[in-house]
Amino acid sequence: MNIKLYKKTIRFFQLHPTIFSIVALLNQYITLIGFLIYPLLLLIVALQFGKSFFAYLFIPAFCYIAMSRFRQIINRKRPYEYYGYQPLIPRNGGGESFPSRHVFSIFLIGTLWYVVFWPVAVFVLLLGVILAVIRVITGIHFPSDVICGAALGILCGVLTLFVSSL
Repeated sequence: MNIKLYKKTIRFFQLHPTIFSIVALLNQYITLIGFLIYPLLLLIVALQFGKSFFAYLFIPAFCYIAMSRFRQIINRKRPYEYYGYQPLIPRNGGGESFPSRHVFSIFLIGTLWYVVFWPVAVFVLLLGVILAVIRVITGIHFPSDVICGAALGILCGVLTLFVSSL
């Protein structure tokens, strides 16, 4: 995305506030769904798979912390900082754009659901794609931020599934 495309997107949403309201709500609710569905996953894993619980808890936590530290070191500016405009979805602070933690988290959770109940996994991964698009079109992330976040989320999920199967 470049500044011209961001400005067109911002203008579109200014002209269509109802559509923007839907996008903003989706951003909030998809994040909330991820926040709620992960503890449910942990509960199911603890009850059904026992020993896998610790892998499902600690490997994602380690990956999340490591990625957060990496973001601090890289400290990539966000599109709204780089291009000098207000993001469509308000955000406190700047920097730490690469990779996207929201997208990382939802793709990680979706990947982990695959072994437990694959239809939920598909649903969560589809929500992840929607969230990634929203984070880009609202000017919070560059496409590379969300692509890397999704890839790392899937990779961390696969690692977790591998370790939990040992």
